[in-house]
Amino acid sequence: MSIRRRGLSDDSGAMLIIALLIITTVALVTGALLTQGSTSLRATVALRGVAGTSYGADAAAKVAVNNLRLGSKAPGWVTPTFPGPWADWAFTANADGTGCFGADGSLPKNSLELKNLYPRAGDQTADSSARVDCSVVPGTGIFGAGLGVGINDPDPTDAFARALTTVGTTGPWHGMTLKPLGTGNSASMPVRGGIASKSYINVTNGALVTDGYVKAEGACTGAIVSSPAQACNQPGSVPTPTAPDPPLTSVPTYRDASAYSSSCVFQPGFYNNAKALSDAVNGCTTARFSSGKYYFDFRDEERGTGQNTWNITTTLIGGEYVGTSIPGGCKNPILNDPIAGVQFVFGGTSRITVGDAARVELCGPSNGGEPPVTVYQEQSGSTEAAVTLPAASAATADQLTGNVAGDKWTTGTLTPATTPVTSVQAPIGAADASNVMWKVAGNNDDVGVNLRNFAGLSTIPAGADITSATLQVKYVKASLKPLRVTVSTQTPADVTISAPDGTGWGQADIAAQLRALLVGGAFDATKPLLQLRMMDANKDDTLTIDAVRLAVTYVPPSLRTAQDDQIIYAPGGNFHGVFVVQGATFVPKGYVDLDPGSSGTALVAFRWGLVASGVNLKAQPSQQFGYPIVSMPVAGHGLGNKVTVVDLEVYVCVGQSTCASGGTLVRTVRAMITDPPYTAWGSGSPRPEPGRRKVEILSWGEQQ
Repeated sequence: MSIRRRGLSDDSGAMLIIALLIITTVALVTGALLTQGSTSLRATVALRGVAGTSYGADAAAKVAVNNLRLGSKAPGWVTPTFPGPWADWAFTANADGTGCFGADGSLPKNSLELKNLYPRAGDQTADSSARVDCSVVPGTGIFGAGLGVGINDPDPTDAFARALTTVGTTGPWHGMTLKPLGTGNSASMPVRGGIASKSYINVTNGALVTDGYVKAEGACTGAIVSSPAQACNQPGSVPTPTAPDPPLTSVPTYRDASAYSSSCVFQPGFYNNAKALSDAVNGCTTARFSSGKYYFDFRDEERGTGQNTWNITTTLIGGEYVGTSIPGGCKNPILNDPIAGVQFVFGGTSRITVGDAARVELCGPSNGGEPPVTVYQEQSGSTEAAVTLPAASAATADQLTGNVAGDKWTTGTLTPATTPVTSVQAPIGAADASNVMWKVAGNNDDVGVNLRNFAGLSTIPAGADITSATLQVKYVKASLKPLRVTVSTQTPADVTISAPDGTGWGQADIAAQLRALLVGGAFDATKPLLQLRMMDANKDDTLTIDAVRLAVTYVPPSLRTAQDDQIIYAPGGNFHGVFVVQGATFVPKGYVDLDPGSSGTALVAFRWGLVASGVNLKAQPSQQFGYPIVSMPVAGHGLGNKVTVVDLEVYVCVGQSTCASGGTLVRTVRAMITDPPYTAWGSGSPRPEPGRRKVEILSWGEQQ
């Protein structure tokens, strides 16, 4: 049997292998090409979806920007459920209870949901929805242009962590009564910042609207819109605020108000006479109070000469003067830093009333971003003990004699140069054997003594309250004419010395005259000049003076704790002026009562918070697009109150029919809205007009 072997050079199977390699290679290439094509197709479909998401975000941002421009004229805008000027509303970051897009019922609306906004695209299975969240850039809006502190409340005992606080709990001067006026009892009263009362809050008309909280230990009545919702009938929920650092630690330099009646530029210092200050201020077309610290502690009631009330009926501007246009008559600490400003401190029962047409603006000092205390009630101190000076004789006493030609001394004037003068200081310095005596030589002759330089009087500080001053005279006369004393240049012109008592002494009360003279400055060797006279005597009348002495009691000026009382009020009931405090007001023992009545031009504004015992405030609709009645300044540097800048964040909910929450952040936009000057268009007061607002896009960014 034989076996056949294949030759080594036989290639009969090689072609099959080559064929298989070719087929495999072609298959792999074809498969790769088919796979790549499928991937590209899927990528194209996905890219269409991404583009749709981007286009949807752009569309949502444009809708939001247009709604900001149109305000209440925007399609689908829903009227809020609380009172306000909704017919022509536009977003200005006002404290009217609204957000960028109005309100959702009674809550601010700062999100705009756009359902099924963009058709499905690419690999998306359904239409997409979007949401635009809006926030105001700090420092912009109607309260803009500030170096403010915002409205956060990190410390509830901080007096100015909120806008309005009342701390009274009993008596007539407590609680919070607020009444928005106009628009058919449907007006709002805007307040920027939190509100707290240790007793009650009573909104008697319209609605109280704030962008902060509302708290009360007592009841709340009326419509209140706040964020969060009001919390009332909560005993212990409102801590008593801690007093800010006192502006004064001692009584400043005494000032005579009448000294500024001609220049109408008043200087910092201590003022103790309400009537004199009222007369001097109201005699000016514009009374300017220079920057500095003022202490008002009126003593009119203690003297029995009137009320401790500074009545303002003219234009008064306190701080660094700019002009007579109010607001803006002085440089305010919200816009300017550093700035000196004024601080008005009130002691005792000192208070202010404003006439119906008064125009007042006070600009406080900048305080490094802290509340600039502008109006303050003194929190410590009491009336000093009275000081009684020993009865003293005059170091200078001049004998005077007139002649028969008539009255040579008209009451209150100095001696004529032709009259002989003889010193009688020694004879009348004490009750002893020595004296001075006149025998009248002819009818209508006048006799008397000039007295000055009484020991101790120069120690009485200017601004002290002279409570008693008695001129004691030991004398004998044989005449029907009275013996009288005149405090030179003062009124009443003269005071009669009483008839001598059993010891030979008569006296006269000259406290009012010395008090009036002290207004002009401290006493010295020539001031006061006391003129002791027997005028128009008959021939052979006699007058003998043995001794003259002056006894004075005074109360030194001091810082005195403020008492519970009204502090700022308009008694006329139809205030149509302006009262603006550009700074913090801390009057925890004072009641603030300002009633603009029916006047649409009245403006009342406390612009860095108000702490009071109680308040009764009313506001016209004109304040809805200007200064709110009480506010905290906005934080940050601003661009003016006609410019509102907002940040928009656009979220897209891909393939979702709603987008109330969640979604992907796709676009960020910053838009600046500028209002033209407010004009009285349509009806009502000047305000921004929907549709006339200029919108500029500052940035339009895509999120990766």
